[in-house]
Amino acid sequence: MARRKRPPLPDISHVIEPLKKDFNIQFFPLKDIPKAVAWAERGFIAIHENYHSRRRSSYHVICGERENLLRFCERIGVSPQLVNASEFYRFWHLTWFPESGAHV
Repeated sequence: MARRKRPPLPDISHVIEPLKKDFNIQFFPLKDIPKAVAWAERGFIAIHENYHSRRRSSYHVICGERENLLRFCERIGVSPQLVNASEFYRFWHLTWFPESGAHV
């Protein structure tokens, strides 16, 4: 039996572009997660498709500076309580479901 294709992720470019003047944000494809981690550990915000979320499309947002990620959450309307420290890396992260309230 063929595996069902996942629906495409929501387009977040309209949310991210206005934020680039206040944050160093970069989107990374799944194959470039090591580059995303390196970017985030420098204090910048990295966003990539969240491969852990099978039922709902989501993005993984990571940043080495907690305060930057909290400001990002505030700007997009996401609860700062969703921000967690990584167990293995030097960054903070959250799972972002853009369809559930992304605004700028």
